[in-house]
Amino acid sequence: MEKSGRKVVIKFINDNPNGIRVVSNPTFPFDAYIIPRCCMSETSNIIPDKKIGIYFLFDENRTQVYIGQTGDGIGRLQTHHQQKDFWSIAMMFLAEKDKWISLIDELETYAIIRLENASTRYELLNKKKLGRKEDSLANLSEIKKIFSEIKFCLAAFEYNIEAPKINEAPAMLIGIPVEATRGGIKAMGNYNPKINSIVVLKGSEIRLDNPANSGNMEKKRQEYFTKGKIKKVKGKYILQEDVPFDKLSPAAEFVIGGSCNGKTEWKSNGKTLKELFGL
Repeated sequence: MEKSGRKVVIKFINDNPNGIRVVSNPTFPFDAYIIPRCCMSETSNIIPDKKIGIYFLFDENRTQVYIGQTGDGIGRLQTHHQQKDFWSIAMMFLAEKDKWISLIDELETYAIIRLENASTRYELLNKKKLGRKEDSLANLSEIKKIFSEIKFCLAAFEYNIEAPKINEAPAMLIGIPVEATRGGIKAMGNYNPKINSIVVLKGSEIRLDNPANSGNMEKKRQEYFTKGKIKKVKGKYILQEDVPFDKLSPAAEFVIGGSCNGKTEWKSNGKTLKELFGL
């Protein structure tokens, strides 16, 4: 018997496939809003002020997330646009105020609990409400049902918040050895062709004196150096731990700096991954 699938309706704002999108489904107790930071000027009148809910802010490399709640629709996101530099896309899950007014605080708390307890690929940036337990939530049964739909919607757009970290799952490290050498360095990695991801390996040389074009990536590189995750050894900057990336180009920019095409920077036995896999 053929299984029935799930359907969602995606509304593209201003006819831009990479711009603001509104996602709905009869089973969703919310409307989901996908808002790239570069489209913040287009958010006027898209989200009614009377809607409330929770939101996730993701960085461009999909390694960091901030979870919050909003009682005024888009207003909270506009504040983050002015005050937080790290994020590049927002996923907002909003419903009518009279439906969620008694649930909103516990829904945010539950989302943070799940991120805190699950083995995820994301670093949780906001630390409030850490350490709380599920059984402290009065509306846990209803909250779980809502969060299940939120998690489905996030995963459908490749923001699976409970996917394991690549460097914490040994099976994911069984891949193709690759290296990047531009600029006189030698960075090593394991490439997983099934999901097109890569782990930059401990011991890789990092071209730290060549700033990355992306401000967020350069900030990440400098934070690694400041925290001792990259150390200067005999004139070379050496990575002290494995670092997972969902995409090839950000991984290349992390080790080389500048602007990189990961499909051609990463090589195996002298051939680029573009040549080997037709990427």
